[in-house]
Amino acid sequence: MRVKGLVWLAIPAGGYPAAVRFFDETQGLQVAFDEGNTVEGAVGTATGSSCLGPGHCYFHACRGQGAGIVPLLEVDNLNQASTQLLRGGAELIGGPESDGTWTWLTFRTPDGNIHSLGARTA
Repeated sequence: MRVKGLVWLAIPAGGYPAAVRFFDETQGLQVAFDEGNTVEGAVGTATGSSCLGPGHCYFHACRGQGAGIVPLLEVDNLNQASTQLLRGGAELIGGPESDGTWTWLTFRTPDGNIHSLGARTA
């Protein structure tokens, strides 16, 4: 497995309206899309950052696992990554998920942090 880079951050925000204002007005992140309970901003040329409100399914997934921010790293081979994660002592949380553009795995590292590894769907 080769990590290509950081492509996305999931940021669950209990105080969603204030977080979105901070995201936009203070940090000046360019809003890529706004779906009412999630706002995604572009950071540089390849990395996205999503502010997730309490109505979003990933808000509950992140908070339910005790995660504050969940990074998604792009890898060249997700199947190989899964094997390496398990061999390295990670705990997979559920199975692979996909949105048609990406397929990803979410896992808990041996030190308890939550991360995701993903690959672009061909």
